[in-house]
Order: sequence, then structure tokens, then C-alpha cells
Amino acid sequence: MDARADKDRLRAELKASRAKLTPGDLQAAGDAAARLITQLPEWKQARTVCLYASFGGEPPTDALLMLALLEGKRLRLPRVTNKTTLVLHAVTDLASLQPSRLGIREPKPTAPVATLADVDLVLVPGLGFDGEGRRLGFGGGFYDRLLAQPPRSAFLLGHAHAFQLVPQLPDEPHDIKVQAVGTPDGVIRCRVG
Repeated sequence: MDARADKDRLRAELKASRAKLTPGDLQAAGDAAARLITQLPEWKQARTVCLYASFGGEPPTDALLMLALLEGKRLRLPRVTNKTTLVLHAVTDLASLQPSRLGIREPKPTAPVATLADVDLVLVPGLGFDGEGRRLGFGGGFYDRLLAQPPRSAFLLGHAHAFQLVPQLPDEPHDIKVQAVGTPDGVIRCRVG
């Protein structure tokens, strides 16, 4: 089986597992992951963080978004500008986020544009992750393109439910690896090589 077909099969399985989660399950997962992530030295040392507003079955990021602002960190969030590009914006007020055409909360187009240049930590969503730092996204390549932009010095932290950690994911040349994955059950340091 080729890498693309294998990824498609895994995407379907992991989406189905996420769809079974209740709102209570999601809230508990988001809170537990936030408690663990905010204890990481990389989080504590970060002055600027790039997070995202969770959607659907993703572990909720609301606690992390609020904590970042409460701790005085500079907050960056992505906005989809067309069908293939994410642009980062500076966010100082979560109430200013607006739903995209897909219903994902994101900065308004008028919010100040930012880059990854000064970002110390990036929270990276995904459908699946493995112990080598490989990530399975939704297939659009949004985060691979964003994270490929130089400079690439930020700590890349995957964010997922524990069941989204899989033994091994297919590896493709354009894939950007994360250095750790934060789940409600713990933070896994990846063997990125």
C-alpha cells in the first residue's frame, strides 16, 4: 500500500474515533492537556506562542489560549487566506476571533500580521502522530507549508488525544516533524532524526 492510501485509511479511522467523543470528553481532554503543556520548560520559557482555536473533535485549546494571554505571552493564531495558505496574526483579545467559512475561530483579516520569526513554541494540530515526530494532518498541507517557512527555530508541539498516537505513520519528504506531542495523558518527546 502506498503512503497516500495508508494516510487516507488512517485519517478515516482517527476521524471516526474522534467523532465518538462527547462534549464532556473533549473538555476534560483539553483541560488535562493544557495542565501538562503549561508545565513544559518550552512553554514556560516561550515569550511568543503560536496556538490555534480548536475545532470539532480536537482537544479544546481554549484554556491554553487564555493562559497564554494571562501569562503575558505574545499570542499568534493562524487564519486561512485561501484554499492553501495559513497566515499568522497577533491576537490580544480572544473575543475578537471570528468564525471562518468552516466555522473555525480565527483572527480577523485586519488583525496585525505576524510571522514565525519570533515564535518560540508552535502548537500543531493533527489527526495522528507517531514517536518519530511524524504528523498526519487532514491532507491539505496547511501546517507543512507554514512550518517550512524559515526560520524554523520554534519548538513544535503536537496536540492530540492519546488515541491519536500511532505506532508509525508514513513518511513523505514534505512532512514537517514535531519534537513532542501533548496529550491529556502526558507529553511524549519524539525521536526526531
